Amino acid sequence: MREFTDNCIVLKVSDYRDDDKLAKVLSAENGVFTVCLRGVKKAKAKLKPFAQPFAFFNAKFVCGRGAFLTVIDPMIISDGFALCCDLKTYTAASVAAEATLAALGDSEPHADVLILFLKLVKSLQFDGDPYYQSCAYMCELLKISGFYREYTYSDDPKTPVQALGFAQKHGHIKREADGRSLDLSRRALKYVCGEFERSFDIGLKSVESIDLYAD
Repeated sequence: MREFTDNCIVLKVSDYRDDDKLAKVLSAENGVFTVCLRGVKKAKAKLKPFAQPFAFFNAKFVCGRGAFLTVIDPMIISDGFALCCDLKTYTAASVAAEATLAALGDSEPHADVLILFLKLVKSLQFDGDPYYQSCAYMCELLKISGFYREYTYSDDPKTPVQALGFAQKHGHIKREADGRSLDLSRRALKYVCGEFERSFDIGLKSVESIDLYAD
């Protein structure tokens, strides 16, 4: 029986059986793995906060006879509710989470990516332009994954490529969410998602939601 204790963040949640859910998580020392949250659909289930996308928690994980790990004595560090209240923010976080799963998807330690994703979560909660924050994360994720490309930089970006160059240089700085910057960031996020899809030869379903909240 394999067991370990680790910090992890929930990147994806899906239904499983009548009362259970599966959570795909990114951990500090054990990479990406799937946790079965048993009975979480029941009204008074204690594990409900841990079945929330982008919840960050510490727990012991045990692998018995089943295909998925079981969580024991979890302790919530921060819930993911703030990222799910606004549709633009949720979309930006979902794109980043899906890209992370596609880029990693193994049991190797990825503490650097976990720290980067937690920085994104913090930025999405407190800064104004969620699409820009996701662009900054995606650029760093591509770099960590070995697909670095230097985008054209401008202090006053006017094209998606220049917006990505700005994100590469400045990272998670505060960007106000006015109409012009949001539209440019939206187009930049779609652009870098295209770069990601070409690099990893995989489609990102979350990209389809980006244009839904363009206004």
